[in-house]
Amino acid sequence: MAEIGRVEWFAIGVTGMALAGAAHAAVGLAHIAREMLRAPVEDAVPGAADLEVVSGPGGWILFGALILTGGAVCHFVSGLGTIIKDVVHVAEH
Repeated sequence: MAEIGRVEWFAIGVTGMALAGAAHAAVGLAHIAREMLRAPVEDAVPGAADLEVVSGPGGWILFGALILTGGAVCHFVSGLGTIIKDVVHVAEH
């Protein structure tokens, strides 16, 4: 059995991050759909309907997606740089 090289580890890392992002998005969409389909509750406090909601599930999904995207880009750039260095190093010899 051959050893796993840097290119394979790079592909595994990028694939893992893409799957984590897809799972995070699916869970977030399910949560948003559930919140949208929920029947509105009567206001227990008069005037509560006038208050604006500051955050919601959409904001958290966006925040999580930005974090995952940043990690994926960082992983991609560092892995690509290492692969290019290896290719140049092999070509010199």
